Amino acid sequence: MKERRIARALSRLAQSGASLRALGDGSVYGVFAKRDRRSRPLVRLSAAEVRELEAQGAIEARDGEYGLSAAGAARAAREAAPPQEAFLAQHQSIVARDVIGGDGRVHKVRGIDPDVAMRKLAALRGVGNEPWLSAIELSAAGRLRADWAVGEIGLVRGTDWGAPIGSTPRSASNTQEIAMARRCDARRRVGDALAKLASPLRRVVERVCLYEEGLEALERAEGWPARSGKLALKLGLAQLAAAL
Repeated sequence: MKERRIARALSRLAQSGASLRALGDGSVYGVFAKRDRRSRPLVRLSAAEVRELEAQGAIEARDGEYGLSAAGAARAAREAAPPQEAFLAQHQSIVARDVIGGDGRVHKVRGIDPDVAMRKLAALRGVGNEPWLSAIELSAAGRLRADWAVGEIGLVRGTDWGAPIGSTPRSASNTQEIAMARRCDARRRVGDALAKLASPLRRVVERVCLYEEGLEALERAEGWPARSGKLALKLGLAQLAAAL
């Protein structure tokens, strides 16, 4: 019962704007959506359970309340995923996708969502709720991510989808060489593009666009004021777009 309640609390805290706050004398805490204390708490935890979660690093204090830490977000994703997807889910979003198999038929598979990072970037908004990043800046981020993905894991674990079906062992070897060459080329393009950025902007682009670190976590790590990370990201992507 306790484990299920804590899992529910972490899952609710993973939602945007949710917070954990003390109720009454502080012996009980409640999870609220979007920091709205006027509504009923979504989940209640005892003070001892909150202290336990804080000691485990799953939550962290923020301005008189608690929020989910990076470790807590990974734990929430892991516990919400099916057992066979738990490890991947704590690092990346898992989605159902249609792929074409070797038999030419469309199959439903589950795997890492390749577009989640770009959707998060596109969702950033300015003061007037206008898109924070321009189409050119988003395009630069997309090109960098595409090359980075190929350089990190190859073309679907080294598979060349352009190779003819039923190729011979000799052509399979050639396919691996082609995939490796593409991987090396992609890594070189990423390195060349990042080398053209000023050092602080390079760190922002790498950590947000490639490693999908949140802007708030980036600001804390860099010791920057609140909301300065978003401005640095825009400057970095503008510089990247000019360099590509």
